[in-house]
Amino acid sequence: MRSLAALVALLLVLTGCGGDGEDRFARPGAPKPSPSGKFVAHAESASEVRVTDRNGGEVFRKSYEYATSSRADGIGVVWLSKEDQLWVLVPGDTSERIEAGPDGVWTAVEAELPGEITRLG
Repeated sequence: MRSLAALVALLLVLTGCGGDGEDRFARPGAPKPSPSGKFVAHAESASEVRVTDRNGGEVFRKSYEYATSSRADGIGVVWLSKEDQLWVLVPGDTSERIEAGPDGVWTAVEAELPGEITRLG
């Protein structure tokens, strides 16, 4: 239940209904660079996430349409502040961590939100 409350708070920040003014969320037409500057998060739509390297080469893409098809609030896409670790907040009770593994391949794994992300709301 705590993660659901955190997700609701984060979605409020995403829609502009809360927070302290710093907008760390990627949105359609407003991509966000990673903390290292080596990657960029793109919210291609309310349901699709893409990560590119600084030269525009795609390293990750995933559609969350299955999770947002019956909802209008879309997903939240935000980097951890000091790591190239992207968090995708899916409506309901789900969050995924997207990052490069030791082999350099970017993958998404369902995970509990870290405190830094929950405090954004």
